[in-house]
Amino acid sequence: MGERDEVLDETDVLIVGGGVIGCATAYYFAREGGECLVIDRTDLNTEASGRNAGSLHVQLQSMVFKEDTETVILAREETLPLFMEAGRTWKQLDAELDDDFELSVEGGLMVAETEEQVRFMEQKLERERRQGIDVEILDQAQVQALAPYLSERIIAAEHCPHEGKLNPLLATLALARGAEAAGARIRRHTELLSLERDNQGFEARTDRGVIRARRVVNAAGPRTPAIAGMMGIDLPVNYKCIQGTITEPTAAVVKHLVYHADRILTFKQVGNGNLLIGGGWPAQFDPETGYPHVLRQSIESNMWVAMLIMPEVAHLRLIRCWAGVNLKTDGRPILGEAPGFPGFFNAVPADAGMTLGPVTGRLVAEMLWGKNATFDLSRFSIERFS
Repeated sequence: MGERDEVLDETDVLIVGGGVIGCATAYYFAREGGECLVIDRTDLNTEASGRNAGSLHVQLQSMVFKEDTETVILAREETLPLFMEAGRTWKQLDAELDDDFELSVEGGLMVAETEEQVRFMEQKLERERRQGIDVEILDQAQVQALAPYLSERIIAAEHCPHEGKLNPLLATLALARGAEAAGARIRRHTELLSLERDNQGFEARTDRGVIRARRVVNAAGPRTPAIAGMMGIDLPVNYKCIQGTITEPTAAVVKHLVYHADRILTFKQVGNGNLLIGGGWPAQFDPETGYPHVLRQSIESNMWVAMLIMPEVAHLRLIRCWAGVNLKTDGRPILGEAPGFPGFFNAVPADAGMTLGPVTGRLVAEMLWGKNATFDLSRFSIERFS
């Protein structure tokens, strides 16, 4: 550390990451009178939070069962009550924030085309009901009555009334404005280069100068392992590159978040009529720039599945495709102060980071205040990896 004039800023809590979790942590901490500073190496909402599809998940996604071990599936199942709380948190924010981020909670439909897929949903439903999730299986007539835009190929669907959608390009920025209104400060284009403990807390060296902080929250999304690594912590977080597609506007008919019980698919309709189609088709990182980019094969495959399930898609033009990043843990979030590193907090969702973003931020803010947590957070501690 050099002379005093090298210090760029000082704060009680430094939040690394200007995505949905960082901005939510700042909002909940600042509105109780806490002093905090958010930094992001680029701009707010430009990485994982701004590149997702805006789905609000509750029920278990079929891809979890395809990609993960039974241990991870069980952990994800046990985290379902947190997903329910996440939905309630988004509704509260919709009422609190002076911003319209196009929140709509009309329910989710996981559709099935075969009896085998129906049996899978029935088994999944039992797991979800054990955790208090409100789900039911609808037959073909009930599906057509509720969602007549779906193909007649659909013979059943699992319905969860607590699922929905929002506009991810608006939601994080609404949280950021709410945080700033409560007194939080935000520094854009400020990249953290190193982080060390000192007698007063932490010395965070950035590309714009040094920031002194008493505590640090690691909410950096795909960069959370790198930030934790600056403290010598091995944070077991993986991520994969996925992509999404949006069509031209069409008549407002899709009220629900639609999944598939076997195929890779989600779709929903946003406020101005565009259909947003995704589900986790792979994209690719550019080896030279490190930025994700789309794959034509994934676009074609994704659209083929979407047309099977909603025939109207065949008549719509695509207007944009993009790639983003999806974080993966062992099925549970990683929340709280790292043992042996007092003052260093991690804020990592299990998956579905947009869904869990605000509730993750709220729980971490409660920890910063030393409040009794809303949930038993012991199962979410990094200590489980010891």
